Amino acid sequence: MAAIGALSAAFTFVPWLHAHGLYLRDALMLPGGDRQWWRLLTAMWVHLDGRHWLGNLLAALGLLLLTGRAAGARQMLLALVVCGVAVQAALLWQPAVRWYGGLSGALHGLAVWGALRLLAADRWSRAIGVALAAGVLLKLWVEQSWLAPVRFDAAWGFGVVRAAHSAGAVAGFGWWLAQQWWAQRRAAGG
Repeated sequence: MAAIGALSAAFTFVPWLHAHGLYLRDALMLPGGDRQWWRLLTAMWVHLDGRHWLGNLLAALGLLLLTGRAAGARQMLLALVVCGVAVQAALLWQPAVRWYGGLSGALHGLAVWGALRLLAADRWSRAIGVALAAGVLLKLWVEQSWLAPVRFDAAWGFGVVRAAHSAGAVAGFGWWLAQQWWAQRRAAGG
């Protein structure tokens, strides 16, 4: 948790890191060898202001508390990073998304991945997993990102990239499937 907080704080509050870490579609789509590909790896750590950073950090802490019983901190951090990179890559197919920053897409992926992990655990954990999965699905349905990938949110004061939330949820499911496949393959071969 400290690593997430420190890395995202650096990319949020250090101006040079903020400027060079943000997902900027035009910078990623430059012709030739001038593409700024690193933004696919850094955009999830950049937040638009302190409130945005704190909100994402608290959401990460909440997910750690809810799903920590089914996965270790390293597994959760890996899932967060995998989902975050997948979100940035998915946004390349959303021309309406010109810029993006924040952990929200990756956190939606972590929530789905964690919920699925909880379903395989004890009774109490399964109940948490069902509630978490249902909550994410309900949130995605309410947001309806397939109608408008970006919506201005007056409470935040900026456009919320709802397509990142959907992409993150799909990435979390995909990462869970990949891990299940790998575990079955290892069990069959070993």
